[in-house]
Amino acid sequence: MPRLSSVGRLPQSVRAKIDSRLIDNGFGDYIAIAEDLRAQGFKKISKSALARYGKELKSRVQLGRAQEQLAEAGVNAKLASELLGNVTQVVVIDRRNGRARLVNLHMQVVDVIKLLKGEAK
Repeated sequence: MPRLSSVGRLPQSVRAKIDSRLIDNGFGDYIAIAEDLRAQGFKKISKSALARYGKELKSRVQLGRAQEQLAEAGVNAKLASELLGNVTQVVVIDRRNGRARLVNLHMQVVDVIKLLKGEAK
């Protein structure tokens, strides 16, 4: 099992504040957050560690939003959870017709483009 990151070792209450701040700031302003943490006595939290944590948090937030959009589009919540599970996928919602497509990130770029254009299944 991989070791916890420096941000992952922070108390839950501190991480919750970081999460809120990252989401509110559009997943930016890592330097200011790191400086604030150092001022609070958390000396070993770097801007880079926050950026890695922010990238992971952003993925979780986007996945949650994708699941909400799938539910709004009438996709069964249990099926959406099974489809999105632990597999790294991107959900693309076509705003023109409301159709959702799942894109596996391990696909070739050409295949992703074909899928998005509706040329592949």
